Amino acid sequence: MVEGKAPMWARMLRVYREKGPGGVWFGGLSLVGYRRLVLMERRLDEPVPEISPRVEVEIRPLGREDAAAFAALGQGDAGVFRDRLARGHECWGAWCSGSLRHVSWVAFGEAWVEYLRCRVLLDDGVGYSYRAFTHPEYRQLGLATARGAVFMKALQKQGRTALLAAILPDNPGAFAPWLKMGLRRIGVVRAIGAGPRPRIFVRLDRAAAAPVRWRFERAGWEAPP
Repeated sequence: MVEGKAPMWARMLRVYREKGPGGVWFGGLSLVGYRRLVLMERRLDEPVPEISPRVEVEIRPLGREDAAAFAALGQGDAGVFRDRLARGHECWGAWCSGSLRHVSWVAFGEAWVEYLRCRVLLDDGVGYSYRAFTHPEYRQLGLATARGAVFMKALQKQGRTALLAAILPDNPGAFAPWLKMGLRRIGVVRAIGAGPRPRIFVRLDRAAAAPVRWRFERAGWEAPP
């Protein structure tokens, strides 16, 4: 056993307590190279509702000067932050009492889907939302949905047409904020294979009538940093 690493049974018990039997099941499948994400999408030509959080908050996009605040949240170092901004990604944050307490990224053109080890390629006007995180002490206060409403209105002003997200299926509670923001399930994307280049499969729901403006692509030989 690696020093400092909990035994397998202890990790499985923790997952069971946090996510239930479904979390244990999908966690076990991921060890043998099977992973999946639920696809959700929202058209941006529809009105975005006003959503108010249960705490005083300032919501705005982060700039390069906010690298230290982003790093302090524990979701990547300043180098990762600046690299994503340089690639044209936007990072939207929610600030409470002057401290950054929630962030979420949106990519355009293409993005790396780390969990599946593949890329998603996006048509013009489509944004891909990823890496949303809220400080544990500020969860259940509506920061994510309030930020979502503000940043979707900003995307509308930019002329964007749709927003795509890919959500882990083993945590049903994670879907509520996305549903409140108007996203709807449109299908599932799966990765099969334990190596660095798994095969990628997308299955759309029958109810997903909107045209597909994105595609998931198997990784090249060199994965991005």
